Amino acid sequence: VYIISNEQYKFQIQHQVAEFAVPASNIILEPQGKNTAPAVGLAAAYIFKRDPEAVMIVLPADHRINHPERLTTVLKKAIESAADNKLVTIGIKPSSAHTGYGYVKIKSPVTSHQSPAKAYKVDKFVEKPDKKTAEKYIKAKTYFWNSGMFVWKAGVILDEIKAHLPELFRTLAIISQAKELDSRIWAKISPISIDYGILEKSKRVVVIPAKDLGWSDLGSWSAFSAICDKDKNGNVLQADCVDFDSKDVSIFGKSRLIATIGLKDTVIVDTDDALLVCDKSRTEDVKKVVDHIKFAKRSEHFTHKTVKRPWGSYTVINHGNGFKVKLVQIDPHKRLSLQRHLKRSEHWVVVEGEAKVTIDRDVYFRGPNQSIYVPQKGIHRLENATNNNLKIVEVQCGQYLEEDDIERISDDFQRK
Repeated sequence: VYIISNEQYKFQIQHQVAEFAVPASNIILEPQGKNTAPAVGLAAAYIFKRDPEAVMIVLPADHRINHPERLTTVLKKAIESAADNKLVTIGIKPSSAHTGYGYVKIKSPVTSHQSPAKAYKVDKFVEKPDKKTAEKYIKAKTYFWNSGMFVWKAGVILDEIKAHLPELFRTLAIISQAKELDSRIWAKISPISIDYGILEKSKRVVVIPAKDLGWSDLGSWSAFSAICDKDKNGNVLQADCVDFDSKDVSIFGKSRLIATIGLKDTVIVDTDDALLVCDKSRTEDVKKVVDHIKFAKRSEHFTHKTVKRPWGSYTVINHGNGFKVKLVQIDPHKRLSLQRHLKRSEHWVVVEGEAKVTIDRDVYFRGPNQSIYVPQKGIHRLENATNNNLKIVEVQCGQYLEEDDIERISDDFQRK
């Protein structure tokens, strides 16, 4: 199993896959998001280097499959076609005239002695249609949802990248030979989707239809709402909320009380970072909000209140002139780096578990309702040596309180 994602999700991914023993070398991290063609190409380059005959199954992380055993059957058929040097896309038989998915139109079946799997040549790929067009697609019975799930040989997809995206291929060749992914080289890559860059141009693309998978693409809040349990008024209420007379609303939140009155077809998402309120038909436009935040040079799209670290996580509770307050959670048998801060001091109060604290040459133990002071420039380390979670409230004091005020002396996770 290989996982490719953005570098900012590194520690979150490590936490999620820890129980599956995925090797660290199989987690490929992009310095910047460049859309699907560079991401798939990068994974293919690494896989090809290990096994030139390897067949790749490309699966997006935001899909839900209710019947995985049926997907397994479809993928086995797809592997047969991939062995015949085909680029296989899994087409989902549409159950409704959905306007949130791209479609692929099939034509004649593919005949091959090597691959007996029932695959079809592609007539064309089409973007997300309007409602009337989607209804025509359903009636035609030759259109399938383009699932974004693909199967092909690593070498074959690289050949197609070389043919249709030669500049990307040259860059991937350089990257695959280096020991580490150079962020400066990666930054020069032009973003492009695998559909537009390769699949719409290649002569090797085939579709293998799939039905009754219980497939959902959870790429929007409206799509996620569709799979959630609802009350008698069609409301999804996954929050501490009070509602009167609303219908078909979806409310997601973790902390504050949310009160709604007389709403209809609305999505509300309340997080520590931001609040989203939108018409259910416009949830795809969240991308516009993110683009605006980037353009305005705000930080909400990359700086979060809760941040994952290899040892656990921290949540910023409050901050102001000269202070910052965090809730820090350290996983069992994990510890922070041995470090010091040149511009701040810290006060730690244990609220759960037992802390092992190193300050300069001394070691202290602190339990719930006990505290300790870490002076500015003091060399220190916080450790959870127990089988239980450790939580502390950290109060930072100083005129500069950013995360880059850190000098690591030693670190279990090889961070600099």
